Amino acid sequence: MSLLDCKTINNQSPGTNQSVIFRDLMPEIPSTTYATFGLYKYPAKFIPQVIAYALTTYGRPGMSVIDPFAGYGTVGTLARLSGNDYELWDLNPLLDYLHSIAIMKPIDIDSDALVQRMMAHKRAFIPDWSNVAYWYPEQFLPMLSKVWGFYHSLEDEKLRKVLLIPLLKATHYFSYNDEKRQKLSRSPLAKRRTDKLETQDWRSTFATMVLKGVNEILSRLKEYEELKPKPVKYTIHAGIDALTQDFDGEKDILITSPPYLQAQEYIRATKMDLFWLGYTEETIKGLGKKEFPYQDVPKILIYSGTYAKCLEGIKEPHMSRLFERYFYGVLGTLTRLQGHISKKLLLFVGPATIRTVPIPIDQIFIEHFEALGWKHEITLVDTIVARAMFFYRFNPATGAKDSRMATENLVVLSK
Repeated sequence: MSLLDCKTINNQSPGTNQSVIFRDLMPEIPSTTYATFGLYKYPAKFIPQVIAYALTTYGRPGMSVIDPFAGYGTVGTLARLSGNDYELWDLNPLLDYLHSIAIMKPIDIDSDALVQRMMAHKRAFIPDWSNVAYWYPEQFLPMLSKVWGFYHSLEDEKLRKVLLIPLLKATHYFSYNDEKRQKLSRSPLAKRRTDKLETQDWRSTFATMVLKGVNEILSRLKEYEELKPKPVKYTIHAGIDALTQDFDGEKDILITSPPYLQAQEYIRATKMDLFWLGYTEETIKGLGKKEFPYQDVPKILIYSGTYAKCLEGIKEPHMSRLFERYFYGVLGTLTRLQGHISKKLLLFVGPATIRTVPIPIDQIFIEHFEALGWKHEITLVDTIVARAMFFYRFNPATGAKDSRMATENLVVLSK
């Protein structure tokens, strides 16, 4: 069986497929970046309209929700709007920071005075990062160390929250990191950007960027408050391994967007931010080793003929290893948790390929969970309006034209 044959198996699903545009179904959310849904460019982030539709269609107020691969925490931000208690997990410690900002109450502050205090701060914070000089022009580092010294010196938690994301963004902009790539990487484009900055009044540029960012945060918090979030109970577990984490009792709904098959290195994509937040090299390396491509993930039985046939067709050992670890990791986590879910599994799956050949992740999930007693109700197929990740006209590994489908699927399973 060749890998190419995997493409035909996707038509064998016993459930129904329905084309939708989630953005049109939830006009109450005018854009994917409305309110606090787009404050930070987290890899493979849930668009809010998907979660809003899922929770209003398949849930009701008072139900409990869990997302074991929470990332930016959008499930929790939407659960508050629909009156659902929620629990969020993620390996990346950033979840706790980002979600706490997204749900905070609007505040009135003098943003100009805050930024002036930041730029005048004298005590430096030095990240525990042996490579820090590789990523920043030498003349920028003293300023960056002092503004982060100011952040870490702030005792007012609300001020730290409104300052954090603008500070992260400006720090990225003043680095050699290529902003258009998901992984931390230097590029000639980024070098030209920093070279240009060095010829300008770069301190003023930095301060202006942060000020603009703080004012945007303040505005977005007001937009979120206008959506009328409800008081709910919630739990955040950040910096944990979902493969071993557990919870007491039951949840009504599990809704998640698992890591992408093509890119599971979210710690590596965000480690620059983690260093400035004070995490050590040892801690960050330890977290990175727990990501599915690198962790020795325990094997599980995967009840899917589609999975077996696709694996059979993968001839490159390192690609078959990545394929296996991905499904052992994601399905290992979800299989362990599904026994504690009483009503719905809602799994949002993006496009996936191995050497340009589509891998029907949604079909593999459906077959596996049906074997465990779940019923496949429907798969909602959403057209991707804008792809921020992994788009190439030609596949960089093979040189072949990119053949991935421009859709993402919400798989709905019920007990």
